[in-house]
Amino acid sequence: MAALLNFLKSVAGISETKPLAQDLWRLDGNTVTVKVDKAPELLRPGGAVYLTGNGLKEPILVVSDNEGGFHSFSNRCTHFGRKLDPVPGKPALRCCSVNHSTFDYQGANLKGPAKKPIHVYKTELKNSELIINI
Repeated sequence: MAALLNFLKSVAGISETKPLAQDLWRLDGNTVTVKVDKAPELLRPGGAVYLTGNGLKEPILVVSDNEGGFHSFSNRCTHFGRKLDPVPGKPALRCCSVNHSTFDYQGANLKGPAKKPIHVYKTELKNSELIINI
């Protein structure tokens, strides 16, 4: 039953990653600031959220890695434009569509039909805030 549900989610392009509440981040010019200590999804290794709205031109996926670092990406697969999710236990992202194009944290396509890399944003942690340069 779980396999069927996962397949149906893929057909519909439903991402497992949830949006971060808009009051936990802000856009100021070309800089996005995220309150990491208020985002429980980012406090666990492999956790992720996406940012949308608040004046962003495109959604951003933010991932916490297994070593305590953070990575930010354009949250659009370069194949069909669907959202991305982290691959559990691996430094990789996967498109939520049936084709499951997979990318590494440098944005390169590892497998699947996507031909172009995804955009990676420079991301750094300062105090308890994540600074993303877009």
